[in-house]
Amino acid sequence: MKRSAAVKLDDLITVIEIQMDESITYINIQTGEVITLSTEEMRAAEDGEPLENYPDWQRENIEQALKIIEDEGEVYLDFTLSNEYNEYEIVEEFIGTLSKAEVRKELFGAIQGRGAFRRFKDGIIEHDVEKLWFDFKEKKVKELVIEWCEEKDLEIAE
Repeated sequence: MKRSAAVKLDDLITVIEIQMDESITYINIQTGEVITLSTEEMRAAEDGEPLENYPDWQRENIEQALKIIEDEGEVYLDFTLSNEYNEYEIVEEFIGTLSKAEVRKELFGAIQGRGAFRRFKDGIIEHDVEKLWFDFKEKKVKELVIEWCEEKDLEIAE
């Protein structure tokens, strides 16, 4: 059985693309709203810090964090895909799809060691496959998000 509200696919894809280390994202399954909070805001809510200690712009998020922490009705679903999303694996898969062997060899070499992503980005520009990369990555992220939503029985709005 699907949850009560559909969640926008683009909202979830954006969360993956931005992917900040110091943030946590939840989905309100009754409204479909996607809520991203900083770990600082979650900690403030957990510790019961007075809201007056925070700037106005952050108070609303801390109040939202309190609702999530006190969520007895199981309205909020943790949207954590960090274990399933591995950009390096997607990069390797993309390189394997390229038709020119010399480009594949060069890009596989570029993604070894420190600075791999910088060298990869330079390489896809140099070999004029940047658009292919972004299309491939978008497709893979979309597939991952759809699969996750299906596992969680969430309806998706395109």
